[in-house]
Amino acid sequence: MQDRPEQRPAFETTNTVEGDVGTATQVGTIGVFRGNTFLFDLGPRWAVVIVVCLLAAATAVAVVFLQRSPAEPAEPLAVAVKPVMDGCDFSWVTPKSPAELEAVSDPSVGREQWATWEHSRDGAQASEAVFTVTAQGHEATSNVVVTGLRVKVLERKPPLAGTVLSTQCGEPVYSHYVEVDLDREQPVGFPGALDPDTAAELSAQGLRVDPIRFPYSISSTQPEVFTVVARTASCDCTWVIELDWSAGGRSGVQTVRHDGKPFRTTSAANAVHCYMNESFSCS
Repeated sequence: MQDRPEQRPAFETTNTVEGDVGTATQVGTIGVFRGNTFLFDLGPRWAVVIVVCLLAAATAVAVVFLQRSPAEPAEPLAVAVKPVMDGCDFSWVTPKSPAELEAVSDPSVGREQWATWEHSRDGAQASEAVFTVTAQGHEATSNVVVTGLRVKVLERKPPLAGTVLSTQCGEPVYSHYVEVDLDREQPVGFPGALDPDTAAELSAQGLRVDPIRFPYSISSTQPEVFTVVARTASCDCTWVIELDWSAGGRSGVQTVRHDGKPFRTTSAANAVHCYMNESFSCS
């Protein structure tokens, strides 16, 4: 009796290639491959369904990963800067001459408007500039430690010439503040404790009187406020504040500006002093 060829299952397909074999591609089927034999053939429609399911699963995994790993902000601190104008010693230098300003003098324009008043907005704060810098953590950052504060002077030019606008009253006293001498190469100083009488008077006004001592721990619910008092007698200076920080195993330096631009403070040495009270007068 002649042996009959071994019968193969109806669903088994054999692929044979003769000669030199390069790259073989089978399109439209997905199966289990053993040797040169596909044990089953799913067909093109099943192939599309499986590919779509795999892509959906990969997308779901990526979404879960992103939700569990929120991106940390490049700058861990939210910083708000506000000029202090409630002190008496606030002056503003504008390139306009006294005659030009007297012609448009308006007693209703207060010192808090000098930076935006059309006749003086091209100037800069004079001699002493005071700002509060409020640093707060982002929600995604549980805790940030501020380890230091520096001031970098970007440019020093001769004092701005023109007119100094001032209001007449006493000299203010500051507490819990950073002292900045823009005329020095290393301008930042941290004054010590106030004398007891001054400290008691300021404390009675609800002001913080302790000296600044780093480091400070800051979070989204525990901000820290620094008062920065910058002075110059010899330059028209542009400058920025730099905060050293560490958080979550990272550390860096965050640059602080005012309304997106460097701070600017000028000496009043080249300007004529005038007063914007009920009437315009110069000395």
